[in-house]
Amino acid sequence: MTRTQAARGSRVVQGETYPFFYNPMWSHFGDLLAEPAGTYYYERAEYVSYGWQMFDQVLMRPELARRFGPSQIEIIRNIGDISLVKETGIPNEKVGSDHLPLWFALDF
Repeated sequence: MTRTQAARGSRVVQGETYPFFYNPMWSHFGDLLAEPAGTYYYERAEYVSYGWQMFDQVLMRPELARRFGPSQIEIIRNIGDISLVKETGIPNEKVGSDHLPLWFALDF
């Protein structure tokens, strides 16, 4: 859901109101940005194997999204001089984890 869609606040389904969340991680999924294409990479010799996944998320209510900008979130590849990814760009579970960490900030 985009920020504009989430700003609508909620929707009614079968008479029940459901409030929206905004997920800024959608804009970080894929290879458009100069960072990993997701936070978790899984590829096995199976018929369906998508590679990059975005399991690690930041979810917020639309009201809080007003205090948040696109530059205030990133997928972390390095901690100091330590690279959390292999030369191929996928997470190096021997150094850190099989998931890449996230950093985000809110303006108050």
